[in-house]
Amino acid sequence: MSLFRRRPKSTEPLNLDAPLDDAVVRRVAALVNAGKVAAADRLCEKTGYPRETAFAAFRYID
Repeated sequence: MSLFRRRPKSTEPLNLDAPLDDAVVRRVAALVNAGKVAAADRLCEKTGYPRETAFAAFRYID
């Protein structure tokens, strides 16, 4: 399941207090900006908080 699709199907609330690594979040955003969405998705999935990481990356996506 891609985290970067228009309408994700998850109904679980995000953990907004999740300890995210800002370097990883910025790397995910850079991958999305470069058009490498699948790579960004894989990087998010490697973290302990994949949905939260993807959500946080949106602030850096152009």
